[in-house]
Amino acid sequence: MKQIKMLASLILFAGVTLPSVAQANTTESTEPVKKIKATTSGTNTDTSIKVDNKTVTATTNTKIDTNSDTSVQIDNTIHKPKWLVRSTLAYYDGDSNDLVTAGLGFTPLSTTIITPEVEVPSKPHFQERRQAKLNRYIDTKIGEGTLFGFRKQELTPLFDGKIAGTEILAVQRQDGVGMLLQIPIDFDKNKPCIVAVPASDSDGVLNAKDVQIRGLWGLRHNCAVVYNDKGLGNGIYDIKRKLGFTVWGDVDNGNILFHPSIKNKEKYIQKYPHRYAIKQLHSKINAEARWGEHVLKSLEFAFYELNSMFSPNKQVIFNKDNTLVLVYGASDGGGAALKAGELDDQNMIDGIVAVNPQIQPNIDKSRVTLKIGNSNKQKLETKSIANYSAYGALYIPCAIPAIKPYKDNAYVPYASYFLYSQQRCNALKKAKLLTTGTPEEALEKLHKYGWTPEMDIQLPYFYYTESIGLPYQYISAYGKYDVTENMCDFSVASTQQNPIYYSGKVAPLEEISFEQIWGMANGHLPLWNGRDATVLDLVENEDLNTPRREFYSSSQTKNTVDYGTKGAICVYKKSQDPRVKQGIKQVMASGNLNGIKTFIVHGRNNVKQLPNYTSRAYVALNSLVEGKQSQLRYIEVENASYLDGRPPFDNTLLPIDYYGEDAIEWLWANLTTNATLPVSQIVRTKARGGKSGYAPQVTSKNLKSITQTPNRNDVIQTNDGKLILPN
Repeated sequence: MKQIKMLASLILFAGVTLPSVAQANTTESTEPVKKIKATTSGTNTDTSIKVDNKTVTATTNTKIDTNSDTSVQIDNTIHKPKWLVRSTLAYYDGDSNDLVTAGLGFTPLSTTIITPEVEVPSKPHFQERRQAKLNRYIDTKIGEGTLFGFRKQELTPLFDGKIAGTEILAVQRQDGVGMLLQIPIDFDKNKPCIVAVPASDSDGVLNAKDVQIRGLWGLRHNCAVVYNDKGLGNGIYDIKRKLGFTVWGDVDNGNILFHPSIKNKEKYIQKYPHRYAIKQLHSKINAEARWGEHVLKSLEFAFYELNSMFSPNKQVIFNKDNTLVLVYGASDGGGAALKAGELDDQNMIDGIVAVNPQIQPNIDKSRVTLKIGNSNKQKLETKSIANYSAYGALYIPCAIPAIKPYKDNAYVPYASYFLYSQQRCNALKKAKLLTTGTPEEALEKLHKYGWTPEMDIQLPYFYYTESIGLPYQYISAYGKYDVTENMCDFSVASTQQNPIYYSGKVAPLEEISFEQIWGMANGHLPLWNGRDATVLDLVENEDLNTPRREFYSSSQTKNTVDYGTKGAICVYKKSQDPRVKQGIKQVMASGNLNGIKTFIVHGRNNVKQLPNYTSRAYVALNSLVEGKQSQLRYIEVENASYLDGRPPFDNTLLPIDYYGEDAIEWLWANLTTNATLPVSQIVRTKARGGKSGYAPQVTSKNLKSITQTPNRNDVIQTNDGKLILPN
């Protein structure tokens, strides 16, 4: 951003008329238009476009009049999608407020953990909530801010990484999908481009890493960036008070993203106080089945707004033929990116980057195999994240004492939290799920199921932070469970919010208000308040003492914690229930990317999205389905996981997001200058080493870049369903 602030403001007001606000259909329950008061706002005019119901929408944003007596005429007028409901529009000046840091700036974010001032802490207004969502400590020692993301060496003191521009929030009417479009002030109208970013994990449209890594990349390349929450978002609902969140985070009882219909609500509340419904778990729509569609609709939204903003005569000037379109997502967002490619048979998308994608390829009836180095070839199996994460949740608490520290470390991170591992082992032996009942036996089971010995040291942290919530959210979604079913005797409750004498018991929201949750939550359970207390989480309703989180639960003997073994066994069994399997079938990926240039980037040590069941299986399937027409490149990164290399894994893991950015830079170079794309490869990185918490600064010696022509011993080969990886 090289413009000085005065010039930036002059350009906006001299050359741009902000688009009209789309009015909601008053006959339906939809988002009302809400104007956000920003530091410097553009002019908003209400000149909404009338849509002729007799026209047929074409994929290029043109309309074909089917009611004409003469020859077919092309109507190139801008038309608002019928499913689109605009919610808010704001312009940020790049000084007191901006698109990527909410006015905080890179230097403060990378210097200390900021506690923003909130006028009324229990009732933060929109800009305070927005700042809370984008307030993320950036650890420059991992390379963020120097080698990827914000490049501090390129920032000016005047702007400090802040980007001026327009931000538009909207909703896809049918499924209540939140969308956010960011248009930088220096959007290149002559070389238009759009970057679609489906939200990571179960978060809403203001996920800080999405905005400050993936979105930032697009904005720095003068592209518009459009996010969507994949039908999940911060869909948290207070059952007793009948309150939820709007797309902009206001607490309301109408116009909210998730409003469950609950039978016998009063009876349920009386028996289960302080309970909540979560959209992913309890919407009963299995949103994942439509992730690809949500991405394509977000692009349609972006095209509509850009044409409305920049067209001088209400005619379409930007379309799929003259606009570069990229999709860039991570974890669940990476899966959504691939699903969008599978649906895109209209050539809208030019390139895709999927980082650690949570994807479930349909390989049951396909002969796809994996060979690593000199090992024997193995047939890849279909295992959903619902299944393998439930298996992990069953055995990890028992296995932890068998895990050995990494090299110079004196301890295994977070292992000290697990004081009752043997109780879990005993309970599993009693249930005939272990023979000897030892941690070593449990760890061996995990190794046979897909976790490698190199992943072991992450397992205590992984379980402590994700717990039973990870498999539960997918199983509940796939099985379309109602909130009142309390699958496996779990329910979502507010818990003790103070770490003092914390035991995970159900408690009313007192230290944290419901209004504050939107700014804290990422749509995933547990919702943490610091490192040692939670705000919301799944609780064991049938704990032998009192309902509480499964990490503190006694399910076999009163006052003997076994991490809720009974519930964990039930959750694993549910992952194989026909009801859940039917939902899994609905989300399976075909592997057909329609010839779109695509990079899949995956951490070899990823304990959350296991490579064999996600990226490796998908790449093998794609080679079978698309064959020589495939434009997919697979980049597997050593010493990388779903974590970004902060303590306590600073000496062992490196940030996978560096390689996502590296991949999209290669795509950009290919699509804009015809640079030759690199081949699929293993990236041989070098861990930072040293002791946990004291690792040296990441350098380019640690983060080896993706190379156009890698060493032949690093090349990944694919052919007709066969994936061959170097050791």
